[in-house]
Amino acid sequence: MGKLLNILTLLGVIYFVYWMIKRHFRRRKLAAQGIEIKDEGMRPITLLSIVMVVMYAAYMLYFFVGQMSADS
Repeated sequence: MGKLLNILTLLGVIYFVYWMIKRHFRRRKLAAQGIEIKDEGMRPITLLSIVMVVMYAAYMLYFFVGQMSADS
């Protein structure tokens, strides 16, 4: 499970970087056309950090439940 979590985390970070680059160039293209996009909602890095914390918490729960069932 640990290796799977590493792979999922790596894929998530790679996709996040791809999305940020794509978003940057899209905003730049729209700005060149005179269209400004107002930032609303949560920042992308906040979303990434929430996802990472949830993934880590799920892994901890999985690990501790596995330990508890192995002990009994």
